[in-house]
Amino acid sequence: MNLRLYLKEFERKFDMEKAVCNHGFFMMAPNVWDPKSKSLTRPLTLSNSSSVSVTISHPRTLSFLVIQVHGINNVSRVDEELILQQVGRMLRISAEDDRDVTEFQQLHEDAKKYGFGRIFRSPFLFEDMVKSILLSNITWERTLGMASSLCILQSKLADGTVSSQTNKKRKRVVKARKETSGNFPSAKEIASLDKELINEHCKLGYRANWIVKLAKMVESGKLNLEEMESRDMEAEEVSEKLKKLKGFGPFLTATVLMCIGYYHLVPSDTETLRLFREVHVNVECSKETLETAAQSFYDRFSPFQSLAYWFDLIQNYETKLGKLSELNQLDYKSVSGCSHMKQLKAD
Repeated sequence: MNLRLYLKEFERKFDMEKAVCNHGFFMMAPNVWDPKSKSLTRPLTLSNSSSVSVTISHPRTLSFLVIQVHGINNVSRVDEELILQQVGRMLRISAEDDRDVTEFQQLHEDAKKYGFGRIFRSPFLFEDMVKSILLSNITWERTLGMASSLCILQSKLADGTVSSQTNKKRKRVVKARKETSGNFPSAKEIASLDKELINEHCKLGYRANWIVKLAKMVESGKLNLEEMESRDMEAEEVSEKLKKLKGFGPFLTATVLMCIGYYHLVPSDTETLRLFREVHVNVECSKETLETAAQSFYDRFSPFQSLAYWFDLIQNYETKLGKLSELNQLDYKSVSGCSHMKQLKAD
């Protein structure tokens, strides 16, 4: 069956292709972008914690997004609302997001001409945070692989092939002949496992420890993600909460803040250094001074520094590779200057 998400007053500035294909997250499992139909397919979460696959598209003649729900003939009102909320979050369809786009484009004429202003994100903040951790000190190709492995693990959790009981018994799970990708694992699912079992299936290295600790904090209520992204908290307060989490240095903190909708910090990593050396050649910076130099360079776009930076980065990628929205999935690993999205050692 099909659901509709009406764009209403946001229709004039909304472009499905540009709302999706502007951040590495759209290339990471379980997201699947179809360049031909310009549609996004992925699982979303229902009220009973099960998943359903949906395909999101925006036919040009319509004033709403079409959300095709696969495998279900009838969606309850509660589940329909949940699906619409998750799609709205991914594509930033809200009054606040629309205001941010307008105000940023008033400061950045090139971004306005290009139609840039929405940064793609996940259905839930927890997925954004885990995916940000997967960027830590690793090649982009490996990041893509780790996200895919986590979705395969979620499928096994959902069908009972792997469980917390499997974990306790420490039995090695025999791989199925054909592994199926599921949804991105929830905080509840990850919190039920330990880092050893996650690494056995996903090879996350030290990141597994960070992710399990994060999941357990969320599940215990010590970290309230809904409160963090409600915008009722000041950006600095959210930032301080993030910095207290295991592994969250300047890069991860700035990346998650950007996902929430706070754009004042530039998420500086080796891609930022490469960008400055290739594009902003007149700006003196080194690995040691990069964070300060990047922040200073983009401060003229305050409070949207990270949006201005991300616009430059996307333009740089597309100059080399063509439109990201037209890339074949097999070519995703080539995105990033040296096929690296490596976090600076400062984290």
